[in-house]
Amino acid sequence: MIYRVLTHKLPYEPKPRSGRPLVMDIRSDRRIQRMASSSKMLVREITRASRLHISKNTVYGRIIESDYMIQAKMACRLPLSKLHISKRLQWARNHMSYDDKWTTVLFSDEKKMEPRWT
Repeated sequence: MIYRVLTHKLPYEPKPRSGRPLVMDIRSDRRIQRMASSSKMLVREITRASRLHISKNTVYGRIIESDYMIQAKMACRLPLSKLHISKRLQWARNHMSYDDKWTTVLFSDEKKMEPRWT
């Protein structure tokens, strides 16, 4: 291959890639990644703010492809009601004088633990 390139009279040029050409350039990619990392914007909002004629799937793909961004789902939790807050506070006040008895309490998150055989 190298011998053929060096002995060939015409300059070496790689073959054009097949497929659809990219819509966005490197600057647009960086701008989208910067918007995603600096603020809590939705993909739809980033698409509108970028002023490019691209789909939200393209924006989402560019964010996922970036090396320094990590995708994580936010935990879904319902907010505590005032009744729950007051009951928790009352329970904590009742058990403040539990001192040495805390060493006998077994805390469990009710997960099934299995040994790892390595």
